[in-house]
Amino acid sequence: MAGKPVLFSDDYNAAFDPETYLSTYYNDPSPNPVVGDMMTFGLTQFHEAFASGNIKGRQLLDFGTGPTIHSIISSSQHCESILLAEFSLKNRDTLKQWHNGELKHSFAKFIDCVLKLERKEDSVSNREASMREKVSGIIPCDIRNENPFAPCFIPAADIITSSLCMESVVLSIPEYESYSARLASVLRPGGHLVLFGCVGGTFYTVGSSRFSSFGMTSSELQAAWTKAGLEIVTWKEGRRPNPEQKEMTDIDGFFTLVAKKPKA
Repeated sequence: MAGKPVLFSDDYNAAFDPETYLSTYYNDPSPNPVVGDMMTFGLTQFHEAFASGNIKGRQLLDFGTGPTIHSIISSSQHCESILLAEFSLKNRDTLKQWHNGELKHSFAKFIDCVLKLERKEDSVSNREASMREKVSGIIPCDIRNENPFAPCFIPAADIITSSLCMESVVLSIPEYESYSARLASVLRPGGHLVLFGCVGGTFYTVGSSRFSSFGMTSSELQAAWTKAGLEIVTWKEGRRPNPEQKEMTDIDGFFTLVAKKPKA
């Protein structure tokens, strides 16, 4: 893998393989030697954010969904309608396969993990059916554009969730700040952002390809969202157990952020 070129946003449609990504990172949320408890951490923090009862609304936007639906397992129970917005055509096709019940990959272990956190006597199939029912659209997006959702029109969101997306797009701190403000502008006053992402690092691996992951410090990340006009409610952080293992990724850790847009 040494010497492999790092791929960027415009490479996703040609070089990113959703099936390999899902089989590598989304078979089981249990801790592993590469990313530790990153996935369990993310699911737990999404659960805790929504279990607080403070985050709810009619319209939820999941931004940069990728080919996976882990970020809406908890949130789907606290909104009426969900829009999934994703840059890559192949990822959108994968999401459509999931929505139609045609995707071969199973998210059952991820859904079961959340159900256990909720301590609800619900089945994986029932929760997944509820999630599908609330998805009202799967639309293209590109946060680099002034209107990230063109040609689609979307209403202001009561809730925005995003998972492992922003760091794969930006190439500098000023870009992160600009794109954060652009995404925050879609959030209605009084609405909430729930974000899951990486701390530090430069890349992550899918198959034989390395994709950019722009690393920022905890303070830089929090400052960017504050500058975007949001009030940070909670910040939680975890670390990789074996940071010296850099074959799959060189991120330092991961975080969740819950922020609120002040009412005018």
